[in-house]
Amino acid sequence: MDQTTENKDVEIDLGKIFYKMRGKFIYIIIITILAAIASGFITHFAITPKYSATTKMYVYSNTDRISTDSTITSNEITASQDLVNTYIYILNSDTVLEAVIKDLDLNMTPNRLKRMISASQAPKTIAFEVTVTANDPKSAAKIANSIAKIAPNEIVRVVKAGGVEIIDYAKVPTAPSSPNLAKNVLIAAFAGLFLSFLAFFLYEFFDTTITSERDILGEFEIPVLGTVPSLELNTEMQSKYPTKSDKIAGTKTVNKKTDSDFVLKPSDEILENIQNAKGDDK
Repeated sequence: MDQTTENKDVEIDLGKIFYKMRGKFIYIIIITILAAIASGFITHFAITPKYSATTKMYVYSNTDRISTDSTITSNEITASQDLVNTYIYILNSDTVLEAVIKDLDLNMTPNRLKRMISASQAPKTIAFEVTVTANDPKSAAKIANSIAKIAPNEIVRVVKAGGVEIIDYAKVPTAPSSPNLAKNVLIAAFAGLFLSFLAFFLYEFFDTTITSERDILGEFEIPVLGTVPSLELNTEMQSKYPTKSDKIAGTKTVNKKTDSDFVLKPSDEILENIQNAKGDDK
């Protein structure tokens, strides 16, 4: 029973918060759109595009395989799979990278070139890929193909077992691999939507200001017997009967109305009766 009451209270509170947020949804939509536009602008104009070129190779463990007609056994495949990680490690060595730098006459250090290279084994196979990412698409393809040319001989020289064959040489990429414009825009739009909604939700959640009869009924569960109207005096009445603040500041004030207020403007007949009553008193 208590649990049901608690759940009901939570629903009432959430309903109140969403009711108070009804005027904020337009701002949430605007913030979401602006976040998406800003992300698209930054992605397109401020971030340098990167291009990736990939070469594919496979490993074999039988050094005599090429010169014989023997078939590959499952043991040889297992042995080749075990060699892949070793080959990838050697591929990233300074010896191989320095040879690539010399081959292409690159103006960079082995460490910088290493940061541009990533290699991974295809799952449950004896094949692996070497991907080079650079600012220029042609440079990415040239470096990847230079690695494919130099790495096999260096790997065999070091390991002295098995070998590497090229499956595919790298091609010049026609589109950048990063940044992804559509992905960044969607992420920014979602972030703008979530954060703006959360900010307005928390603001309304912690705001305890009473602004309407609904707030009184929701907070205290007591009936409202009446409301105090907000009177908006016309220019003639304000000039004849200035308030204390008008006399001090020399300005005319108009009370701010809330959702529960209604405005009464005295008619000419009422004003005439008030003036006649004041004349009779004199």
